[in-house]
Amino acid sequence: MYVKSLSAVSQSIVFLVIILFLSVVASCTKEQEKTGVARQSGGTVASETTILATIADGVKPPQVIPGHATDPASQDQSASFQVVFSESGRGVAYVAGKGNTFYVVHNQSRGKEYSSVGTIVFSSDGRRIAYGALADGKWRMVVDGKEGEPYDTVLSPIFSPDGQHVAYQAQEGAKWYVVVDKTQNAGTTASYTTPEFSSDSTLIAYVETAASNSNMRLIVSDLAFGMQSVKGFIGDQLFTTDRDKTRIAAVQVVADKFRTIDFNIAKPDAVHEGPLYDVIEQLTLSDDGMSMSYCALKGSTRLIVLDNRVEPLPAGRAPELPVIRPDKKGVGILLALHNRISLHHAFTHSKEKGKIYDEAANLTYSKDGSYAYAARNGNNWFIVVNGTEGPAFDRVIEPLFSPDGRYVVYRARKDSQRFVVTADAKYGRIIRQHPSYEQVLQPVFTATGNSVGYGVKDGNKLVWMVEPL
Repeated sequence: MYVKSLSAVSQSIVFLVIILFLSVVASCTKEQEKTGVARQSGGTVASETTILATIADGVKPPQVIPGHATDPASQDQSASFQVVFSESGRGVAYVAGKGNTFYVVHNQSRGKEYSSVGTIVFSSDGRRIAYGALADGKWRMVVDGKEGEPYDTVLSPIFSPDGQHVAYQAQEGAKWYVVVDKTQNAGTTASYTTPEFSSDSTLIAYVETAASNSNMRLIVSDLAFGMQSVKGFIGDQLFTTDRDKTRIAAVQVVADKFRTIDFNIAKPDAVHEGPLYDVIEQLTLSDDGMSMSYCALKGSTRLIVLDNRVEPLPAGRAPELPVIRPDKKGVGILLALHNRISLHHAFTHSKEKGKIYDEAANLTYSKDGSYAYAARNGNNWFIVVNGTEGPAFDRVIEPLFSPDGRYVVYRARKDSQRFVVTADAKYGRIIRQHPSYEQVLQPVFTATGNSVGYGVKDGNKLVWMVEPL
């Protein structure tokens, strides 16, 4: 997800802390364990099945996931390895325990033992690795086995798109810093949002949240924190970027109103300003950054906005960001009302009304406008493709359309078996149920688009699987 968001201005810092906490705890849940793909764009996906590592006999997973809070619901479950694959399929890492210490194994290389370790992140090509580690009461960022400067706290790192730089937030005493490689900025007594690199890896963007809650600043800086462009008084939604990190959009406070601003990251002084509203939320950009959508309130009227078009928005809370169709002609948004949820199609003049479900998530579109999402009624989960429900499973997650739009691929679980499913992209009918494994991680498509790659744990083997559609 590319959005850096907070609640209303008066609650911004508190909500940021909550978001950071929840993101950390979420990484420790059983479901996250099965979704451990380190997502960094730009790497070419490996096109052949490869055993990346073998867990040696006698190596034990940690009894408590290091660096994070424990989910009470999972305390009675047997420990399992937290496995993370790079999205390129060229790297895998896991955390192992040894007594009261923990260490990371990257491919077949074992790292140093620490009191605790944090989230593991790969570079886009899967060759490099970074994570926070605790030793002697101090946290350091460990990049390719080399430790950085000591801090009281370090948060999850990110690699630049070219894989050459690492950025993260760190706290020492009363001050928070953004650190790029070995250089830290001047710091603030409040905090920052997670930074984002530009597409060419030469700039970094982040929001400085002032302690007064009234002077938050969106900053675009060079990597040495020398030359900076500053946008003041950023409000409800801090900022969002497109998939390729070429554009930024943010919500800015103007007196007691809100407006959007957007600009090219490489040209941060050429800013486009949107109209004023009483409330703006759920701001998102299209994948290519050329279109923007958000929810707004004008007086008592709820609206959804797509570029220069505005439509009334039905009642309901949006648990996920709107999704802009690839043709920019419409927006899909999941709306929850009275503990039920349905899909609303905006700007399409469609008379289709989405069915109402107990739960729904992961809306996505193909290039030709087909759509899919995961939904649940009762205990049954299934993929909904163009309004048609696929077969029921115990759980399904994150459908993806193939590049040619012919297939939709998703992960599923049935009777404790985990596997990938390939379905047709018109009605969601199963074409192939791939083999089941102990752990199955999020699939991606190879360069040709004719195969799907994903990481699996198969006994002691950690394998990048590549299978035809």
